[in-house]
Amino acid sequence: MKARDLIAETGSALKANKGKSALTILGIVIGITAVITMTSLVGGIRDALMSEMGMNAARAISIYPYNGSGINDDQLAAMREQLPDYEYLSPTNYGSAQEIAAPTTAEKLSASITGVDEHYFDVSGLKIAQGRAFTQSESAEGSMSVILDKQAVQKLFGSSNENPVGKIVTLDGTEATVVGVVENSALMGGGGGGNGSLNIYMPVSTVSLRFSSSGTGYQQIFGLAKQGVDVAKLTEQSKVAAAKILRIPADQIDQELSVSSAQSVIDQLSSFMGAFQLLAGAVAGISLLVGGIGIMNMMLTNVTERIREIGLRRALGATRHDVTAQFLAEAIAITVMGGLIGTVLGYGLSMSLSGLVGGMVGGMAIAPSVSAQSVMLAVGICIAVGVIFGNYPARRAARLDPVDALRHQ
Repeated sequence: MKARDLIAETGSALKANKGKSALTILGIVIGITAVITMTSLVGGIRDALMSEMGMNAARAISIYPYNGSGINDDQLAAMREQLPDYEYLSPTNYGSAQEIAAPTTAEKLSASITGVDEHYFDVSGLKIAQGRAFTQSESAEGSMSVILDKQAVQKLFGSSNENPVGKIVTLDGTEATVVGVVENSALMGGGGGGNGSLNIYMPVSTVSLRFSSSGTGYQQIFGLAKQGVDVAKLTEQSKVAAAKILRIPADQIDQELSVSSAQSVIDQLSSFMGAFQLLAGAVAGISLLVGGIGIMNMMLTNVTERIREIGLRRALGATRHDVTAQFLAEAIAITVMGGLIGTVLGYGLSMSLSGLVGGMVGGMAIAPSVSAQSVMLAVGICIAVGVIFGNYPARRAARLDPVDALRHQ
């Protein structure tokens, strides 16, 4: 049987059973819609999280001593000398303010303060949405400058869309000038903003002198590895060098020092999201199984209803192969049509749900991730479902005895 004739007969058979065909296609549509929606949303969440981390996240390394004395300037200078594979080693300190206010603030608020230098925002992946980062002189001279996050802008000025750059806020009665706003949270470290307090950033020297209980020592160092450097190897080198510089005994390193890379966090996140995407796809795939069973049921019914037609075809010279191909083509046509419709509906549904899901995971902007490969996979799955669940009815039809089929009433 020629392909053109096979296609024409398939179309005629489906048109003759419009109701059953539509209901069977609906089962495949639901299955593919569920698969595309779930996998594209999970992929979009993964991509959004990676974007939130910043382009430099994979090269970020944190050095954090557990002792209370922190890291002094001489020790930091020694790390920079002994670890030349870092582009930056950014000192960080943490503090707090009991009361932070702006002229429009209606409630009493506290603040968790992260003291940073001019390189911190490049290292951590924080993006400046408005204004600028601190200058080198502000970082070194104890400037009363402050950078807010979106939540702090909302609380202090009444709207997260407000531009606070150049405005004054007070920290425990001392005025500070807002120089910038960050649009997301750091991948590693940060003040946290826990217990209802706001999360803000100030020059590290300012925090050390005015707001930190640990004095002038740096509580944490963030490093940005140079392009092309093996981050895992540099992490181990940093651990050895930092322990030596901080005079930590070899048997106490794991108890007194933490050196970790953001790459490990990214790898864990990618692995988790990949596993979740697979699980979501598997759950949604149950709908495809149900749709496949529906196809088998429809095709078996078709075989029963078309026994005389099958007998007539065999009597006119059609082979068993021709009959098998005819019924398989009908099953595949149903699944492919359902797959194409389900793909379009799945993408549309994931677009509609992306805003809702984004709000549930921290207000991120989520764009559903639907690749050409996933669409081709969906179509391939549909064809496979058609072949698998249409094979038995097709073979049953092909095995019918032509004489008995012609006698069938």
